[in-house]
Amino acid sequence: MLKFKSFISEEKKPAAGIAHIEHPSDRSFDGPDAANHALTTLRGVSAGKTPITRKIDDKMSFHAIRNPDGSVGVKYKGSGSHYNFSEKDIDTQHGHKPYLAGPLKALLNHIGKVLPKQPGEYQGGYMSEPHTRAMKSGQVSHTPNTIEYRTPSTSSEGKKLRQSKVSAVIHTRLVGPHKQAQPITSMDGFEEHPDFHQVSHVVSDEHRAIHPEHKTEADKHLDAADYLMQDHSYHHLDGHDTHLRTYINRTVSSGESPSVKGYKKHLYDALHKKVESVKTDAAKQRHAATRDASVKHVDANKAAFERSLKIHNHLQQATNILARSLDKHGAGGFSTHINDEEAGGEGYVANGIKIVDREGFSKANRARSEILRANRGKK
Repeated sequence: MLKFKSFISEEKKPAAGIAHIEHPSDRSFDGPDAANHALTTLRGVSAGKTPITRKIDDKMSFHAIRNPDGSVGVKYKGSGSHYNFSEKDIDTQHGHKPYLAGPLKALLNHIGKVLPKQPGEYQGGYMSEPHTRAMKSGQVSHTPNTIEYRTPSTSSEGKKLRQSKVSAVIHTRLVGPHKQAQPITSMDGFEEHPDFHQVSHVVSDEHRAIHPEHKTEADKHLDAADYLMQDHSYHHLDGHDTHLRTYINRTVSSGESPSVKGYKKHLYDALHKKVESVKTDAAKQRHAATRDASVKHVDANKAAFERSLKIHNHLQQATNILARSLDKHGAGGFSTHINDEEAGGEGYVANGIKIVDREGFSKANRARSEILRANRGKK
């Protein structure tokens, strides 16, 4: 017999390298263990005790490998791609896509100069080459994606960036036959070379210290979430985790405050699209029954859904505050800007979840994505 969850959620398949990194607040939709992991992680970040790495807003995700024989290869992270050990390999695989071939060639030519000498496989993000950087008002910058990273051209990072032939971040080791992702929290073993600018993603012990005022504010939200989580039942969320995430993302873009009423409308509209997407009466009736049962389930568990959204809100508010406090230390020697305005970075990663100001970077990034989709639609 099919469970209710099977009607409205999709199976998630594992992929090599880093899987999708979740917001701690969204993990509160996944049951008590996930919710407590999010709460504990945020408390550790607030206390300045949990190791943290920066998320870098790169242009292209890649894998790199050093084989036992010393040969070095790179590949685009996208599914179906394979390692390239020469420019000819890259042209064969990606010659029809210069936006991939160019960065891969730059990486191939220089990443071996900084990788550890022992065999290993890594994941990282391509940032820039000299022709994609800008010099203005005594600062050098690159804008791989949404965020512009700026630094004085005479600073340590500025000199390294200006001199380099390629800039990238190497943030993850891929270990074992299943390429299990292990965050790199120390760059010991990596080399330095003027041709390869390594973007700093490891947050130092000093820089992960949260300002006392921000800590107090974040802890109030964490205490409130903790209180609401006591004796909270998560059974009502079964099958709703995906729809709730989509709904929350929509409210981030619109500025709407999440509510049970808003979620119920979102759920009805999403499931009604399935009714309209099929042709036979039997299929329409089946999807309509699922739609109506889903909405009825929300009505029957309204108080529990309201409590879940309150927990989510407190966890997200704490996350926003912590991310903003961490942003005060800059992005590894760079200041960050979006549309020429000062802005926070892409966020941070701690214990496998991301610490991101959803009202800052996430909202700006989603707005930019919508503009890009609209522009593509005009072509």
